[in-house]
Amino acid sequence: MIVRIKNCIFKIIYILVIIYLIIFIPTIWGYKPLVVISGSMEPTLKTGGILYYHKKEYQDFKKNDILVYQLNDHTISHRVYDITDDGIITKGDANKTYDNLLITKDRILGEGTKWCIPFIGYYADYIYRNKYLLIITIGIILIDIVFEKNKKVGVKDEKDN
Repeated sequence: MIVRIKNCIFKIIYILVIIYLIIFIPTIWGYKPLVVISGSMEPTLKTGGILYYHKKEYQDFKKNDILVYQLNDHTISHRVYDITDDGIITKGDANKTYDNLLITKDRILGEGTKWCIPFIGYYADYIYRNKYLLIITIGIILIDIVFEKNKKVGVKDEKDN
């Protein structure tokens, strides 16, 4: 019974680690994950989802692109509403009016995808803020792998005798 519980717990841990690693696979191709923390872009980008964005030059943005930019300590993703000589005007899809802040070149991080993976951002954000949990989990997995391997080697040795 205890072995079944242990195996079940380890399966859940393996799945959670794999999900966390999958979230970061797109970084290989230059896409960075961003957790959507507000409903200003719903229904396109759901709160708690993961949005991916990639670097894009200021002059390459067009109306209706999703612009990801830095504002003080916050990273924001809003749609390009208008482009002026002085900067870009944005608007959240769920907002009634455009943002009253002009986004200049130095604030731009890139262009967001027009989709996001719902809900998984809550998990990614929690693990990211508590990195020690990921380290502990990977340590537990490694210990489990070593013990399982030793157990199999011990069984083979007994059969040989």
